[in-house]
Amino acid sequence: MPKLSVSAIITAYNSETFVAEAISSVLDQSCPVDDILVVDDGSTDKTRDIVASFAQSGVRYVYQQNQGPGAARNYGLRETSGELVAFLDADDVWLKDKTEVQLKFLQDHPDVALVAGFAWWWNLKKNKCSTVGDVPPSLEVLRRDMMVDNKLGNPSRVMFRRSVLADVGVFDPTIRWGQDWDLWIRIVMHSKAAIQPTPVIVYRWHEKNLSHIKRWDRLYSYWNISMRAIRMYWAPWQRPLLVLRSWSLFTLKRARYLLQTGSRWRALGYAIAAFFAYPADMGTDKLKMLLHAVVGDKFYRYSKQLYRWRLQG
Repeated sequence: MPKLSVSAIITAYNSETFVAEAISSVLDQSCPVDDILVVDDGSTDKTRDIVASFAQSGVRYVYQQNQGPGAARNYGLRETSGELVAFLDADDVWLKDKTEVQLKFLQDHPDVALVAGFAWWWNLKKNKCSTVGDVPPSLEVLRRDMMVDNKLGNPSRVMFRRSVLADVGVFDPTIRWGQDWDLWIRIVMHSKAAIQPTPVIVYRWHEKNLSHIKRWDRLYSYWNISMRAIRMYWAPWQRPLLVLRSWSLFTLKRARYLLQTGSRWRALGYAIAAFFAYPADMGTDKLKMLLHAVVGDKFYRYSKQLYRWRLQG
């Protein structure tokens, strides 16, 4: 079977600190991609100059006025032609075998339109790293869970067949936060998708991440995506439970944000509501949030450290 062609689309916005490492991670793949395009979404720093230094390696560069990540990814789709598409946010890094692992999976499973992998989540501020990802037991469970949370992850973790876009459309540029989740929902509800339990990227968490600014606006955008998907894809009698799950997760995230901003007692109210609304989903996380709000930040962190010491000793 002939190898499917792969286009790598890197989206960047004021990414001078990270973009060189992102590009290098694509160039260093154990299975090379066929096309690398950087879409600059209106950067005002030195992103253009840094990308230009990779021109001899075949890296192409296009620029657009700032329109958001959805519009930037759509621009990249128009300017590339690979049968498979793999995105990379400029502040993330592909692990060396990402292309090889995901390309092989899609070659071996011609009925699957999209495959995602796990991520190494690296908190730059705390210099801590953890694995993020979850494999649902079936496609039906994945479709149901995708109504509530983005189980496929950010675009850097995904590879999909370009052909599926003819049926489901591209990124919705009017959605500022969660336009990737919105597209993944459309793909998953139309075609088969899979998640491999293998880390394929390093997600670098830092305070300037687009996904970590204007948190309340982002959270309400996610809520709207979830509600719209539930109404669109599920029968009326199936919706109440999904809405309850979604609201519980939405409320848990509100509790987390409030706790981070020092609104401890408001966070406690949201944590209680999140747990009792749907304790069967992420129940442990909800209980931890509730406990954190009850005892306060310092005592909670001390208790966690003490627990680790006891496990080690």
